[in-house]
Amino acid sequence: MSPGPQGTSLGVDFGTSHTIAVVRRADGSVRPLLFDGAPLMPSAVCADGDGGLLVGKDAVHAGRRHPERFEPNPKRLIDLPSTLLGEREFAVADLIAAVLDAVADECRRVVGRPAQTTLTFPAEWGPARRRVLEDAAARSGLGAVRMVPEPVAAATYYAETLKHRAAVGSSIVVYDLGAGTFDASVVRRTETGFETVALDGRGDLGGLDIDAALIEHLGSVYGDRDGWKRLVNPTTIEERRSFREFQEEVRGAKERLSRHQQSDIAIPLLDVEAHLTRTELEQLARPHLEQTIRVTQAVIRAAGLNLADSAGVFLVGGASRMPLVATLLHRELGVAPTVLDQPEVVVAEGSVLWSGPDTSTLSLQRPYTPPARPAPSPLTPQTAVSLAPHTPHAPRTSYRQDSPPRTAPVPQSPPAPSAQALPPRTAQPVTPPMSVSGSDPEPPETDADRLRRKKVGRRLLAGFIAVDLLIVAGLAWYFNRDEGEDVDPFDSGVIATAFEPNWATAEAGTLLSEITGAHTDHVQSLAAAENNGETTLFSAGDDGVIRRWSMTTGELIREFDLGTGVLALWPVVTSAGSEYVVAIGTGLVPYLWTPETDEFSAAGVPDMIAEGTAPEYHRVGSIEWTASLGVLSGTDYELYDLENETSLARHALPDGYGYPRFYTTQDGISMNVVAVTGDQTVDIVDGGTGDPMGLDMSDDHMDGVITEAFGVVYYWSTPYAMIYGDDGYLHFWDLENQAPALSLLAYGDKKDQYHYEMVDMALDGAVEQSLLCLSKAGDAGAIAVSTGETVDFTLDGGAAPLKLVDVTVDGVQYAVTGDDQGNIQFWSLGQ
Repeated sequence: MSPGPQGTSLGVDFGTSHTIAVVRRADGSVRPLLFDGAPLMPSAVCADGDGGLLVGKDAVHAGRRHPERFEPNPKRLIDLPSTLLGEREFAVADLIAAVLDAVADECRRVVGRPAQTTLTFPAEWGPARRRVLEDAAARSGLGAVRMVPEPVAAATYYAETLKHRAAVGSSIVVYDLGAGTFDASVVRRTETGFETVALDGRGDLGGLDIDAALIEHLGSVYGDRDGWKRLVNPTTIEERRSFREFQEEVRGAKERLSRHQQSDIAIPLLDVEAHLTRTELEQLARPHLEQTIRVTQAVIRAAGLNLADSAGVFLVGGASRMPLVATLLHRELGVAPTVLDQPEVVVAEGSVLWSGPDTSTLSLQRPYTPPARPAPSPLTPQTAVSLAPHTPHAPRTSYRQDSPPRTAPVPQSPPAPSAQALPPRTAQPVTPPMSVSGSDPEPPETDADRLRRKKVGRRLLAGFIAVDLLIVAGLAWYFNRDEGEDVDPFDSGVIATAFEPNWATAEAGTLLSEITGAHTDHVQSLAAAENNGETTLFSAGDDGVIRRWSMTTGELIREFDLGTGVLALWPVVTSAGSEYVVAIGTGLVPYLWTPETDEFSAAGVPDMIAEGTAPEYHRVGSIEWTASLGVLSGTDYELYDLENETSLARHALPDGYGYPRFYTTQDGISMNVVAVTGDQTVDIVDGGTGDPMGLDMSDDHMDGVITEAFGVVYYWSTPYAMIYGDDGYLHFWDLENQAPALSLLAYGDKKDQYHYEMVDMALDGAVEQSLLCLSKAGDAGAIAVSTGETVDFTLDGGAAPLKLVDVTVDGVQYAVTGDDQGNIQFWSLGQ
């Protein structure tokens, strides 16, 4: 036969029960090859009387007359060197080659010899099994082939044929339930295609096992009838022929029950028409399918995948057509899987569309992805604990024993910390700056010094400001905001490349500027950083793209694609005085942006995540003026140096302490933990040692008040515990001075008020300490703490704000909102 047209390619999926082949022509059209008028050719083989091999339907037909020569599933023999068919021994590779040769013959008959052939294989197969398959292809008319894992081929079909959006870094869960095997895989999109991230399966679990369960069920009903034992334990050729017919009847009934509520089964030798319902089938299949669900869940956990951030769950394999499969997956995973009319052809068609590297000589790489963070559960009362006497202002602990603490940036020329011992935790007034015993007193602070101090101090801790709040009583929507809730994407078709910055003085609540179309979907996170006198805003959308905007010119400076979803962005000040930005990717993988390179680079993986711990909470801040990440599992925590990629401290939380939150100290030396005690008050845990500090909250400010919820907010560089008391007021505690602070502020429904950081807001000529707030309904605004006066930041009739932060431009603060249509707004705070 003549070769096919240039560019013609063939894809082959050699399955346990059936083999499917697809041809892609030079014009890009794709069509399956038909074998006896059907796209599914039985993978069966049967030895003929002359020592040859029949394949496909011819083998099935011959196998009814000569069952001793028949092998319906040669793929299941992949680990054996040979098998006996009748009185003749055949190499297993020859059985597979006979099936593949039939595919090659049909391809040459239809389109000629293909320019390229791709053969799929189960992703968990090692080199030995793959070599058997390659050898079989070489012995057949296929010759040399490219090899692609089945889940990679399936994901390619999902993205290319079904046109599901799969951005670089996004992942697809492939649930492949075939006749003889089950495989679950997480496949990630890369620059060049897809790669398998995590996989597992069962080589002894598939549609055939459900068939066996059906036969066992029928045996419980008809097993006492004459002929049943001869049927299921055949000894003669006639009995084997009857059993083969019975197996086909059972399989056919199972497939019909995927479309209908009931079906009949003819039982040979008994002359019985058995009646079977879908309910009966699902009861029998459920234990097998529940095993596949558990495997799938384990694979998702191993990949560190948050399903809310995935591109979807995709059903592959003929047995996945059972309606119960999709029902169980939806119920257990919370995501509706993609169901197809012909799931059998997916892998073959995906293989012919696949354009990645040949993996026939490559070992499969399974890159590690940290576990996704589950949403924390509501706070429940815990057993009260007795705290040992503890000095409220205990000395801080150095996190690095092999080197002295770093010297902080010098906004107001603070002294370098001692390498031997850090000073005790004494009260530190914000102004004037501290002087050190034995040193010259600092000159009086000027307005310029104060502004400079505020800017640097505020940037130091801004990473903790964005969403640092725990609502005790069922605030599931709050955690959904942090993780990125499912919001219908808004696609205007236009991405903004610039906006008109307007930093004029105006009444608080005035819309100053807007970036329309900053992202094509809702804004996931915002963070501002200032370097070399210029402020830039980083924004991330649900598409995983980060954009960097100039607050001076309004231009889009740079786009970054991390190849993963983005859960959060935070700025943090370093020892050199630079402002870095930390992006937390899917699975809590941290990336660090530096102004020197203008790039995001991976910052390693904390030990807790590398060990497979599923963190409940994480925050970015500074430890010894180094960009650091805190990770909490609910029972213990780890502090991780992002710049040097090393673990600084790891401790268990004190017994009885719950719902901890990180905060960075004002001087940028320590990262500590705030937690709720057993009697529902709040205490501080030293981050370096894990010891409770015994925060005394027995004064009149909090006496007898029960903590119903709490969070951490910052006013410039000072961290405050913001406590939702059962008396209906917000109580603020200065965590640096360990004392009550600010005015009480009445709050309404704690389930509907999502507080961010404190800012300066000018109202009636006076500057007020104010909380930026976002409600569940999507109303953004600010509340003056001392007066309770509110200012609204919501557009009338516009999109709902999802993110609310602030940005400082030339020393002046502005509020920034990001909405569910991909737009960003800048609001005046009246300054």
